[in-house]
Amino acid sequence: MAVKSLVAAIDLDEPSAAAVRWASAVFAPNADVTLLHVIEPPNRPWFARHLLPEAEQIEAVAREHAATRLREIASSIDRANVRFEIRLGSPYEQICAYAQQAGADLVVIGPHGDRPRPSKFLGTTAERIVRMSAAPVLIVMNPPDGPAKRLLVPVDDADVTPRVLDWTRRIAEQFDAAVALLHVWSNAVYSYVASMSFATEKNEAAAREEIRRELSEAATHWLQEMSRTGLRRDRVTAEVTYGDAGARTLEVAAEKRADMIVMGRSGAGIARAAFLGSTVGTVLHGARRPILIVTDGAKP
Repeated sequence: MAVKSLVAAIDLDEPSAAAVRWASAVFAPNADVTLLHVIEPPNRPWFARHLLPEAEQIEAVAREHAATRLREIASSIDRANVRFEIRLGSPYEQICAYAQQAGADLVVIGPHGDRPRPSKFLGTTAERIVRMSAAPVLIVMNPPDGPAKRLLVPVDDADVTPRVLDWTRRIAEQFDAAVALLHVWSNAVYSYVASMSFATEKNEAAAREEIRRELSEAATHWLQEMSRTGLRRDRVTAEVTYGDAGARTLEVAAEKRADMIVMGRSGAGIARAAFLGSTVGTVLHGARRPILIVTDGAKP
């Protein structure tokens, strides 16, 4: 189904505003939009409390400033169905809770706007939203001028993969986009294939050719299987490679000049921290284009 409602996490800086403008105009043009800003109460050291305003005063000023900025952002979105909400508490907890309570189909976030991050584009709040959110999360970094015409979709045999492919099919149809499916074998798997090839071939050149042949056959079979999901065959290419999954995804995205990466995240919660820190975390911090993280609990 189409995205009917989205919640955009807004930190009041321009990157998050640009993210929701692109998401609402291009990615989900018919969705109801909620701009959500969370005020995180500042730490008030006990020894300096007599020098600081009361917590209620700080909150009131923050709410007034946020409301003014949210109205500005809302007015920059050429839509009638835009509203805003201001909440108090931990940003990632409030954003995930609100999205779930509202039954949002999508959470939209942009890169952190308050400081330069030369090697990492997302802040801790964004990482936690990706890890905790029950709804898919669209991270909008350097959005293209229009629709995403080239999709890179890294997949494996995880339970979330069918949902990733369903979202991919819908996006490809909506944007008339080409789809590049990618599977990254681990170095351990590749080493096993290589050792088998070296054991059966007389020289290294023949062994390497055997590896390339096996990878090509695997990609062809994979493409046949993926085409059964409803993806139009003429839209899809497939590639099998090996190495670190996150790093190779970024390399292939650059090679193919992908406009968007669509990938899955199984499970949610604190227990997924290690997983986020590997493949998904690498892609989140290294990608230069929008990324859609599809969860195993959200239907397209």
